[in-house]
Amino acid sequence: MLQTLISEHGLDDHAARSVWELTSVFYTRNLKTEMVFCVPFTEYRDDDVIDIAYTIRYPEWKPMDEEWTIRQTGVYHRLNTRTKQSLYIIFNPTPGSKLHKSLVLSPNDYSGESRRSLVWVHQKLFATYMPAWRYYIASLERRFLPIANTAAATYINEELRIGHGHLSSLISIEKDFLQIPTIVAAAADVITALRTLMSDLQAEQGTQQLQNMQRQCETYSRTAAHLQQRVQVTAQLLADTLLFRDQVLANEQNGNMLQLNRSAVFLTTLTLLYLPASFLTSFFGMNFFAMDQTDNKIVGTSMIWIFVVSAILLTVATFIMYNWLSSHDTFFRTMAPKKWMTADLNLRKLTRRFTGSKMDGDRQTGV
Repeated sequence: MLQTLISEHGLDDHAARSVWELTSVFYTRNLKTEMVFCVPFTEYRDDDVIDIAYTIRYPEWKPMDEEWTIRQTGVYHRLNTRTKQSLYIIFNPTPGSKLHKSLVLSPNDYSGESRRSLVWVHQKLFATYMPAWRYYIASLERRFLPIANTAAATYINEELRIGHGHLSSLISIEKDFLQIPTIVAAAADVITALRTLMSDLQAEQGTQQLQNMQRQCETYSRTAAHLQQRVQVTAQLLADTLLFRDQVLANEQNGNMLQLNRSAVFLTTLTLLYLPASFLTSFFGMNFFAMDQTDNKIVGTSMIWIFVVSAILLTVATFIMYNWLSSHDTFFRTMAPKKWMTADLNLRKLTRRFTGSKMDGDRQTGV
């Protein structure tokens, strides 16, 4: 169908290549490839005929999935400067796109003076899709601010209300912000090229509107870059907070282990002092030996083997139980004493130092 369209309108090789290049960016993606790539503004001139081709990317809200997605639209424009006739081939991502409805289903919206502009379709394209960047950036900011506020009010010597899951969310938001300036810059380049073309053709109709759209692109790019830096600072703050919190927990564990070591040393010392005497008292108190009053000799019972065997079995059972408990350290963890760390002024000051710079930046920017 596209080849038939190219043949019927007599598009030359340059124009045909431009059209096919536009189609090359529309394909099913199993991976997130070419997510910020846009076909650059391409212009060919042959006497009175000018061929223009490019693609732009923009965010669009999907009501069914309740999420934002990045779409793209391609435009091919053949302009005859002598007859003022134009041929437009528009590649929409969906059959019922906003641009399609605006151009086909609402023709009264672009009648009159707007159609006297040589680039009125391009103006309609940017006017339809570019304002969505503001709402997309605002949606990312709404996801970011709760995490940022929680991270700023967190102390590492208290129970954390944030974790590694929030850090992953911040990295995801940062990646979304990072792609915005690149995509918007491509759209701004297209607008600059269109303004240059209008200047060459000495066509003033619509130039001011293109200039306003270019300013909007610059604003969106600056806003996204600022928020991306804020997300990066907050992610670093959160990573440092989690790191310092791990150090606090390690300090607590070291304190617990030190207390356990002291207890073990104390018990070992007591054992060394009392074990020999206790063993002798227990052994000779079991009446294995007695004094023969007739011969004045010490005699022993032949049943002493019961004590020896029982002691060996009890020792083996003790080692078996110890090995089992060692492999299931939950038991020892519950027995370990808990050491509560009081608020450390140095740690609090350290937290204030990391959060203070971010709060000062927020006050300076008026956020």
